[in-house]
Amino acid sequence: MVKKANQTAPEFSFPVDIASLPQDGVRHVLEPNEKERAAIAKRLELQALPRLTVEIDVTPSRGKGALLQGRLEADVVQTCVVSLDAVPAQVSDRFEVRFLPAELIEDVSPGEDLELSSEEDAPEPLGGPNGTSFDAGEVAVQYLSLALDPYPRLPDAVIPEEAVSEGEPSPFAVLEALKTDGKPQ
Repeated sequence: MVKKANQTAPEFSFPVDIASLPQDGVRHVLEPNEKERAAIAKRLELQALPRLTVEIDVTPSRGKGALLQGRLEADVVQTCVVSLDAVPAQVSDRFEVRFLPAELIEDVSPGEDLELSSEEDAPEPLGGPNGTSFDAGEVAVQYLSLALDPYPRLPDAVIPEEAVSEGEPSPFAVLEALKTDGKPQ
């Protein structure tokens, strides 16, 4: 497959071609190597990603598609939003993604509402050279990113007192003064 100039290779790739899936599906355990984990950590702005294990089940589904069910477990090191110190954490998540050929996914016109049931996400289009594959590694990395704590904080982290200045007016007070008399105070 030829990559376009603006496409980058995924940090962790495990292509699955549904054309070669057995009727009862397949199960894989995926573990990125050290170099792949370092690249994933960089992409997700982690200090480190010491461990990532992904278990996937891929089964063919009606309509020339496939169902990917997965479970991921990871040890991550994030950065505390208060102290900027390391925050180690364990992440565990389950995910399910339905893939269909692109031509079977209904196009939604601009301005048209897309109705989805609350328990089912829209199917993802299959890709690859023949339009019959998807990258389970990339899907796992995307779900890992969603499972991360968006505001990691150490339990004992406090904002230093010198960072809280009592004498200066808040930016909102300055804006309010500009609004009322046109001059900052």
